Amino acid sequence: MDVYDHVLNIASSIGKELLQCGASLERANLVMTRILHAYEIHDISLHTLSTNLMISGVDKNGESHIKQVKVAPADINLDRLKDLDVLAKRIYTETPDPISVYGQIKEVVGAKPFPWYYTFIGFLIAMACLCRMFGGTWQEILVSEFNTAALFFMTMGLGKLKMNKIIVNFIAMFVVTSTSLLFAYIGFIANCYTVIITNAFFLINGIGMVNAIRNLLCGNEMNGIIEFFKVCLELVALVAGIAASFFLFGNWYNVNVEDSIVVSKGDFLANLELVFLSLLASIGFAMVFRTKNYIDLALAGLGGVIVRIVYLLLLSAWSDYRVLYASLAALSAAIYAEIVRRIRKRPSTYHLYPSIVPLIPGDLIYYAALGIVWVKPEMFGTNAGNCLLQLVGMSIGFVICSTGVFLFRKLKLGKILLHFNHHKNASENIEEKK
Repeated sequence: MDVYDHVLNIASSIGKELLQCGASLERANLVMTRILHAYEIHDISLHTLSTNLMISGVDKNGESHIKQVKVAPADINLDRLKDLDVLAKRIYTETPDPISVYGQIKEVVGAKPFPWYYTFIGFLIAMACLCRMFGGTWQEILVSEFNTAALFFMTMGLGKLKMNKIIVNFIAMFVVTSTSLLFAYIGFIANCYTVIITNAFFLINGIGMVNAIRNLLCGNEMNGIIEFFKVCLELVALVAGIAASFFLFGNWYNVNVEDSIVVSKGDFLANLELVFLSLLASIGFAMVFRTKNYIDLALAGLGGVIVRIVYLLLLSAWSDYRVLYASLAALSAAIYAEIVRRIRKRPSTYHLYPSIVPLIPGDLIYYAALGIVWVKPEMFGTNAGNCLLQLVGMSIGFVICSTGVFLFRKLKLGKILLHFNHHKNASENIEEKK
């Protein structure tokens, strides 16, 4: 194995780990390309799907090299993503001996995992805030917290058995729906739907759905289609779990499904409460995504606040233009993440994911699911359509920001090269005169 084969191994290993930590496809491809260019490998071709990654290139001697690796399902780990980003920058700026890099990659990947109770506390904070956002009473918040604990340990146990996510979603949603129906039956809670929709957020892969639409808009159609289809299958499993529970125990609960629709009050105090809950929810999800620095947790909460305020202002102005206000709200999140990236020297994803939590249309997904369960085509069509519009709008906002950043960096690089060439030509002229 020559040095260029080692370089391809390093690039593919870092790209694989970035994708598994939750990095966007564009970010992983950019990092791999920079590493290969740093070691004088050109004519690069990257083919990335949800399950495998293949890269090829030509070295300075004209020889071709190719490498293919398997990619495990993404499990967002922002702390590891940050460490991988730092390592990647060191590699393509310092170009160390490729063999010495293997140990550094192993050190980052093999770092001590986060304690389970850290992410558990994050889930409890996030789910309590979401339940309140959906109009939950203190009793319904308690039940949602009980279900969250059950979901956490259940998914942890089933995950160790390497069980398929679709099966896990069905079992988990059946259990929490049945539990919610039981608490409604004994009269402890008034509306079981509020609890169910809250706990559905535990299982809905909102980040994956946004990234799937984003990949479609960015030209990564194959990867976007596969990811979107995968997320849809997971949602179908959630619907099946809800439907199975209602089929067996639905006679316990005799409230019409339309009564479960949450209608925002829209007054100042209600919006102020939403802003505060968005702060806590974004902090909670930042903990779930393995953000451990207190400053970064505070910045995640601030991002959630900014996005919620922008969203509420745009919603009041353009309530009939979902794509427009979703795009602008997502753009504000992306711009905020880019600003914080320059200050904190973190990947933009590090602050983007927690900040967009208030925008993920989990409620629309859930109501569309209820439309299927209760065989209400109009309810399904309206909510599924609005959900798709919001996802498209969010993706457009991200694409606009990433395109702007790319053009800015390209322009900045062009100015640097122009400045360098100017001084070089000036030096040459001086030498000629001498």
